[in-house]
Amino acid sequence: MPAASTALGEIAPALAFLLLAVPLAALLDELGLFEAVAAWMQRRWPELPVAGLWALAAGTTVVLNLDTTVVLLGPLYLRLARRSGVDPLPLALVPLLLAAFASSVLPVSNLTTLIAAERLGLGTGEVVAHLGLPSLAAVVVGWFAYRRHHPAHLPAPAVAVVVEPDRRALRIGGAVVGALLVAFTAGAAAGLSPWIAVLVADLVLVAVVRRVPWREVPLGTALGVAAIAAVLAEVLPSSALDGVRGAHGPGSLALVVLGATAAANAVDNIPATLAVLEGATGATPGLWAWLVGVNVGSVLLPIGALANLLWRRIVREDGIELPAAAYARAVVPLALAPLAAATLVAALTLGR
Repeated sequence: MPAASTALGEIAPALAFLLLAVPLAALLDELGLFEAVAAWMQRRWPELPVAGLWALAAGTTVVLNLDTTVVLLGPLYLRLARRSGVDPLPLALVPLLLAAFASSVLPVSNLTTLIAAERLGLGTGEVVAHLGLPSLAAVVVGWFAYRRHHPAHLPAPAVAVVVEPDRRALRIGGAVVGALLVAFTAGAAAGLSPWIAVLVADLVLVAVVRRVPWREVPLGTALGVAAIAAVLAEVLPSSALDGVRGAHGPGSLALVVLGATAAANAVDNIPATLAVLEGATGATPGLWAWLVGVNVGSVLLPIGALANLLWRRIVREDGIELPAAAYARAVVPLALAPLAAATLVAALTLGR
């Protein structure tokens, strides 16, 4: 099964990151890092503006990648909300949403774009020129959509929870996270895959907290995504998406974005990306539009992206159960307007 083997080889780094990143979040949480950072932030800014947290999540996604945003900011935003005494879900949605909306700016921001760039020899400038504006539109419109449904400020925490941050957790956890961020940014140029850096961080934290978080390893989720990618690679002919790759004109490109959104939320955005790249010889307007859909639109359902599955696992560990229907009720009202904005901008700019 050569096609399946190729597909699995291309998604293996993403699956390795998935398997290691959930335990990383659990270990950092057990160390007390997220609680310590939340305490430090709320001592410094008693009433946190959510716009700042929105911008932080967007910047983290652009510079690092969407999975890092979910793993590091998801638990932190949960702690901030709980310390303020508000429902934690709305604030926890911020990194999830930005992991999709801001993930098309640079090749490193999303594995889908990175795979396309490596397959087709695309440079960073080309990615920014074609995908930057749709992603910016999604981020900006997404903020206004979020504000319509949720408060723009976190209330100051109760006096009882204003305590001195845990210096040990800040020192050790900060060093681990700082080393991770360096590895993610500098390591990419040296060919170091992010999952290797996460593995090293996991081992260091296991030695510190003296616990191996076996139960947090999402093996079933990884196997499910791998199976979907393998089957799709085998059964889908390389010519199946010729019409998508050949699309041009604003109307056709808008339909491509929406079709890519549907594909991502049916089979995950990485298999959907591999499908459109099979048989591609260059970056066409249709292919760029497909990338907008599988990136920005993948947030609608849990299966849409590995970042969604990571996020769902993290909030479940915090006591928030979100079946697929509840997930959709929380996310879709916040994501439709940004998706529409990204679709419109992509159709107008790519169809010129």
